[in-house]
Amino acid sequence: MKGTHSVKNKLLVIGAKFALFIINALTAIYRILFAKRTILFVTKQKIRSLTFGPISQACIMLFVIWVFDLFMQSLRYDQVVNAKSDEIDELRSVSAYFKEEFENVNEKLQKVNEYLVILGGSSQNAKAIEEDNAQPKNFKEEDLSRKDKNTLNEIRNAKRQFATIHSIAEERIKKLEGVITIAGLNIKKASPKKAKPVKEISLNDKKDLFRGRGGPLDGGSSIDDALVSTKLSDEDFIESRLEKVAFISEIDRLMVLEKLVSAIPLSRPMKNYYVSSGFGKRVDPITGRKAMHQGLDFVGVTHEKIISPSRGKVVLAGKFSDYGNAVVIDHGYGITTRYGHLFAVTVKPGQIVKKGDVIAMQGSTGRSTGPHLHYEVRYKNIPLNPRKFLEAGDSLSSKKTVNYADS
Repeated sequence: MKGTHSVKNKLLVIGAKFALFIINALTAIYRILFAKRTILFVTKQKIRSLTFGPISQACIMLFVIWVFDLFMQSLRYDQVVNAKSDEIDELRSVSAYFKEEFENVNEKLQKVNEYLVILGGSSQNAKAIEEDNAQPKNFKEEDLSRKDKNTLNEIRNAKRQFATIHSIAEERIKKLEGVITIAGLNIKKASPKKAKPVKEISLNDKKDLFRGRGGPLDGGSSIDDALVSTKLSDEDFIESRLEKVAFISEIDRLMVLEKLVSAIPLSRPMKNYYVSSGFGKRVDPITGRKAMHQGLDFVGVTHEKIISPSRGKVVLAGKFSDYGNAVVIDHGYGITTRYGHLFAVTVKPGQIVKKGDVIAMQGSTGRSTGPHLHYEVRYKNIPLNPRKFLEAGDSLSSKKTVNYADS
């Protein structure tokens, strides 16, 4: 115990001596640095002195250190300010870019709206969707600068444009789907046996409705039909394309429908004509017995021009079974049109024709009783009633539907 106590006392003595040494060293340094100093200066031929004690010197040194620190901070502030200034300039340039982009987007949206209105017709009554203009609670429009207010108005204008596009697109989609329904193409299976007899009246008040009739007897040769079928494109059929359309976005859906409807033969193959025989069961003009007529017979003036009702590829041009001189056009999606009893053919196999292109002239070749056009519309090589396609085209273009005797 005595030995431990003795060690502690020795340590305390050593510690005290070390502390005293430090104090003496600091005091010596203080006296050297802050020794009493006297400044002599002459004024008005008199010698004056100014004495600075240790305390006053210490105060002066602290003041100098404080001023130096302020100077260094000011340099750092300048760097920060310059950096922020660069950021602000960059943000201004970005803001100007986005403002310009807003204007370009709004201009493009306006053109899209105008295009959709033209497609849908001026009579469309689409209602715009209610705008969701919810803004943050701490957002005050009156506090914004004029430039920011203009940008905000551009954003609101863009939202209105999108709402209008949405509503017009919906109306247009309904109209195009209605056209497909009227034409009878949104079906799983098509069968000519379900077609009802159609009695059609002259479109220009002709009295002799039975001049120029004919057509292949019950579809003509199945071998010839098979030869035509092998030349058709393998593009998606209507029902598979419609099934895909149901799962894509609205605008993409509209684009697909527009492309689809543009391929469907909805216009008339002749400009001046009357219909002498309809689609369905009828008394055959040659045999006198009831038989299936798989198209419409159009009668026009001598050598009346035959035109393509929509874009397509010519897969046959020349002699074709009971059709005589004939043309077959593949419009894609499994849709084809046939033109029979022609006087002359003006297209070649493999040729791409547009809507309104002249493809032939009316005649009386093949199984025919007089000059006329035998016109068929087929889906998957199954004949459908062309009358429905004409009615669908009338509904799309807002024209008056042709009057038929049994309508």
